Amino acid sequence: MDDTWLNCPHCGLKHRPRAQGLCPRCGRTSSASRASATSIPAIPVAPSIPVARAAPARSSVSVPRASALEHVPTVEHIPPIPLEHLPTREHLPSLESAPARERTQPEAQPQADSSNTGVLQLGGGILLLNAVLHLFEFLFLPSVSTDASLRAAQLAGTLVGVGLDLLLGVSFLRGKGQLRTLALIRLVVGMFLFGGMSLYQAQYLFTLVVVAFSCGVLVLIWGKPSAFLAGVGLTAVLLGVVVELFGFHRLAETQPLADRARIALRPDLEGRRLGEDVSIVGDRHAYKLRVPSDGWYRRKAEVARVSDSHIDLWLTQPDGNAHLSVSVRDWSDSNAADLREARDEALEGLKRQYPGFQVSETSDNGTRLEDPTIATLNGGATRSGQPFLFEVSLHKAGNTLLRVTAFAPSGSFEALHLRGATLGLRAN
Repeated sequence: MDDTWLNCPHCGLKHRPRAQGLCPRCGRTSSASRASATSIPAIPVAPSIPVARAAPARSSVSVPRASALEHVPTVEHIPPIPLEHLPTREHLPSLESAPARERTQPEAQPQADSSNTGVLQLGGGILLLNAVLHLFEFLFLPSVSTDASLRAAQLAGTLVGVGLDLLLGVSFLRGKGQLRTLALIRLVVGMFLFGGMSLYQAQYLFTLVVVAFSCGVLVLIWGKPSAFLAGVGLTAVLLGVVVELFGFHRLAETQPLADRARIALRPDLEGRRLGEDVSIVGDRHAYKLRVPSDGWYRRKAEVARVSDSHIDLWLTQPDGNAHLSVSVRDWSDSNAADLREARDEALEGLKRQYPGFQVSETSDNGTRLEDPTIATLNGGATRSGQPFLFEVSLHKAGNTLLRVTAFAPSGSFEALHLRGATLGLRAN
């Protein structure tokens, strides 16, 4: 039975003879013929290198030798492969590293996308900050602008800009870039609108701030800026914010921001907050009027003279809803012979304006021999559904009649020191 087995001289595999004489392991010729198979010495195989091979199927039926030699397994048709082309262990790392490289290359794109999203979110936060700064400008704008048409354009542009900045800022903070085109239009239009108006007013520093801020935000939100461009854009934005905050600080030094906000919310007011014992000089006549308490503001002349064209000065205290006004007219315009008759005319006018006006007190500094130079009256009436107290003083200065009127709600009239405040006028 052992003479039917051969040992391959190349790889040492013990196998049965094949028709072509090829070794099933290495594919090389192991025997040329049946006769030479017995002459080839067997190559010992090291027992330490076992070869896993399925045991040949044995049959109890004896099969002729010729039929066994004619059986050709399919493995014999494999073309011979040189040993130097066989894969070795040294090539395996390169085969395993290829999929790893393929996995790491697509991860670079998500990292770039996250970086661009971070820059976009930074631009959104800056737009929200700009909306807050626009609200501050809205509050301070009426006190620094003198042109009515220019002021209206600035206010309209500010309100539109605040709304757009809020919309764009929230969208960019959420990482959505669909509104980039709208942001481009908003920044370009805002740069030319506000920059052009500040340039028209010769505010060159503010013009530079507007241009730098708009260009910086545009760099951050448009496209995919490099680290250098993003740094330049952020620097321009921070420069604009610092300059604007410095401007707010300078405004607060000259006038409290709360006062400026109050004036901005009351378009009929102007100037700065007036404190107690401050004297106001008249426009149409030379006189001085002492401010009775703190927190008063001057109403604009064109607004104050709507109800009475003779009004020269009108002060108001918004917290207490109090008013103090001075009207100037020629003595010849009145039909009064003296201040007492002029006081009676003033009383009739108050009764026509406030039906149900009740006089509580009248006085003057006149004597039996001399006509009075000051005549006063005090009373009360209902104004806008609320009880008010009134004090009216009439002063004669040469051929001029000065009428000082103070009125406020009953609860704040005394607290604001309005009793006797009309007597604080001094005519020159």
